[in-house]
Amino acid sequence: MSLGKKKLVVDVLLFVDFLVLAISGFIMSIFLPAYQKSGQKSFILPRQVWYNIHDKAAWIFLFLVIIHLILSWGWIKQNIFRRNTKDE
Repeated sequence: MSLGKKKLVVDVLLFVDFLVLAISGFIMSIFLPAYQKSGQKSFILPRQVWYNIHDKAAWIFLFLVIIHLILSWGWIKQNIFRRNTKDE
């Protein structure tokens, strides 16, 4: 698999995982009160299940960001860490 295809796969996974993070975070903050009893169902799943989904998605997102940085390291080195070699 070429580098471009790997980056595309990682970027798509990052986008999907970000959506999971955003939606689960929104549901937990708006629809599920913090004082809800453990195991009590509200908004389809119990609060703890939403928390677990959000937590796992956050770890996956962190892992994918690290993979994204590794795959893009050549571009980062070339454009961010380059030294100005032009004499003025």
